[in-house]
Amino acid sequence: MEKDQSLILVGKMQVGLVGLKGIFEELKNSMGTPEPELKAMLVEKVGRMNYIASSVRQEYEKALFREFRKFLGEKVEEERNGFIEVTILGLGCYSCNKLEEVVMAVLSETGVQAALNHISDPVLMAQYGILSTPALIINGKMKSAGTLPGRSTIKKWLEEEKR
Repeated sequence: MEKDQSLILVGKMQVGLVGLKGIFEELKNSMGTPEPELKAMLVEKVGRMNYIASSVRQEYEKALFREFRKFLGEKVEEERNGFIEVTILGLGCYSCNKLEEVVMAVLSETGVQAALNHISDPVLMAQYGILSTPALIINGKMKSAGTLPGRSTIKKWLEEEKR
């Protein structure tokens, strides 16, 4: 099985997992399986390649099942738990780093609660299907790619997502 890497939201934390797509492929024909059993299978299989503390097992079950349903093409309501998820894609060039600086400044000014990730790993970046960097993704929605948006635009996007 190919060891792919994926980022998923587990509770209030974004975690990286190895092998998730392969496991989803393996289990895609198991949809007749009762939900509790399928959740247990997901955690057990993911736990073979990734550390899952027993204290957060239920959160992983919920998150993995949500991601599995998305993998199957089902419409799934994202859980944000009161914060905005901001992702910057870029290999570390001037524009990518500048975008991160501007986003951090806007978050600081506005007091908006957010999880900020700057992904520079080409394998993880490829999962987003975006070819030009820097790219800004807020709550899973691509807001810009290949340009450096202005401070006021970023602030407006964050305010929209906060609602």
